[in-house]
Amino acid sequence: MADGRLELQKDVYGQLIADVTLMAKITGVFDFVPDNQAWPFIQIGEIDFQDWSTHTFDGFEGNISIHLWHRPGSRGRAPLHGIQDDIYRILHKNLFSIPSFTVVSMRFDTSQIIVEPDAVTYHGITRFKILLGGN
Repeated sequence: MADGRLELQKDVYGQLIADVTLMAKITGVFDFVPDNQAWPFIQIGEIDFQDWSTHTFDGFEGNISIHLWHRPGSRGRAPLHGIQDDIYRILHKNLFSIPSFTVVSMRFDTSQIIVEPDAVTYHGITRFKILLGGN
């Protein structure tokens, strides 16, 4: 049985790009970011799953990271906080429709904003925990 990572990535992408409020604040949502992409943008990052099966069903417990990249200049972290709030609103407790799985839980885990070594690029990271049960 596949573990649903690709299906999860596709559904997260679909949920993010369908949100008009979020899309008004960013230039796109990507897996692979094109060269010279305008700021700010979101990159769907790492997805890791572990077995969560029992004797009666197959399941997976995992994490997904959503990366936010921006060069806000003198405005600092404030624009990133607003975008991370939108990501939270869209994904926290969202019971996605993933073929061959039942989404048992999708919960916010952690969020942070760091400044990259170039001292001008801000990197927001928001992580969610997910439980999937096989249909």
